[in-house]
Amino acid sequence: MFTTFFKRPQTLKSLLWFGIALRVFLYFSISPFGADAHGEIINFIATQHRLPLTREIFCAMHPPLYYLLAQPFYAFDELYNQKVTQILSVIFSCVNLYLLYLLAKQHFTDILTRNVSFLLAIFLYSYLTFSLYVTNDSLAFLVGTWCFWLLSRYFQNPSARGERLLAVALGIGLLTKGTFLAFVPVIFGAMALTLWFFKVRWTQLFLRLAVAGVITVTLGGYKFAENWYYEGRPVVHNMDIFPLNDQKTYLGPRSFYGFHLVRLMKSPTIYNGDPKLMHVYPIIMYSTFWYKFADLENDYNLGVKTRFKYIGSLIYLAALLPTLLILLGLGVFINQSIRFISKIPSLDVAEFKENLEKTTWLGLLLVSVALVLIAGYKYDAWSCFHGRLFSQSFFSLLAMLYAGLLFLRSRTVMLYKVGLWNMVGLAILYSIYFGVESLYKLITS
Repeated sequence: MFTTFFKRPQTLKSLLWFGIALRVFLYFSISPFGADAHGEIINFIATQHRLPLTREIFCAMHPPLYYLLAQPFYAFDELYNQKVTQILSVIFSCVNLYLLYLLAKQHFTDILTRNVSFLLAIFLYSYLTFSLYVTNDSLAFLVGTWCFWLLSRYFQNPSARGERLLAVALGIGLLTKGTFLAFVPVIFGAMALTLWFFKVRWTQLFLRLAVAGVITVTLGGYKFAENWYYEGRPVVHNMDIFPLNDQKTYLGPRSFYGFHLVRLMKSPTIYNGDPKLMHVYPIIMYSTFWYKFADLENDYNLGVKTRFKYIGSLIYLAALLPTLLILLGLGVFINQSIRFISKIPSLDVAEFKENLEKTTWLGLLLVSVALVLIAGYKYDAWSCFHGRLFSQSFFSLLAMLYAGLLFLRSRTVMLYKVGLWNMVGLAILYSIYFGVESLYKLITS
């Protein structure tokens, strides 16, 4: 029954509808407030009728697009109750899942592997919950996936119009969240390499890139211009102004390595947990990516303050193999990209497009992760290493999970089947977690 269901081409659409239904269901139980007080910015704009400066509110370092789009919804809310405003995030989350569905349908040709891999997009804790809070992450996830979709169309048919659309998407991304700075050099580099390969004249190449650059800066430059004017530099983090000294993490080089899975399973959240875990970067990224390690993220409290928290331990254990598969897929992508770069002049058009697209996926993820690591190291705060902070590149992770499973199948079918069953088991654990937490909230509210 398992293989029959997941081998059907139409299963992917069924999974899409299930994922949308799950997001709508969770809306009725999950708090609109996540780890950060983004609602304060929405309230500030509504009451003061202007945008806040970076040093006026803790989260005001973020560009304003999400908060402006939220204003019509917030007209029915107040600062401490933003359930109507949360509907905007639910809409973004559902549209984002639909775009991921389109990308998976187009690029993942092995049906069984594709359908099982798509479970990650449906259930992944950090990606799902942070897409439902009143936070700019919900819009950032959507715009990030939109960039991947536009890149796919551009590589199919490179054109000046495609470059302008990508520039618009980048501008909207920069007007949503500063982490899209990681996308700019990668996407512009991909466009430049495409124009060079197709032997566009240098003057035309620079002109087309300049037009795209002007569009991106015009649409996305507001917050950077504001910071330059008031703070003297374009990029300002809220920890430059409001340092979180209680989140100090760095203990020397050993903070960069080490992976204490057993210790993490014994203390699956920071609530009455093991304080030593807060000083190991891989543990912080792993635990916040796969589960609710930070208890301040929402009011699902069973998985934090009762013995039900040990479902997080099971999730951490079940997530180990998918993590290794994603890393395996990362290795496959790195190997393909190195071979692609060394053979560019000899490739035909179809090979060039396919390999450049995958190399771009790799670049978007690597630069996004690098930006997170740099910020985390600079500000020495564990929250800067949260696993969601590079999730505007989520499709790269999905593609790497898919590639890792295919690579495993090419070596040993038995381990490939184990990987498939593992993903299904992880989805079941998430279903139990969200189901129990939601029913408890609905019953007790």
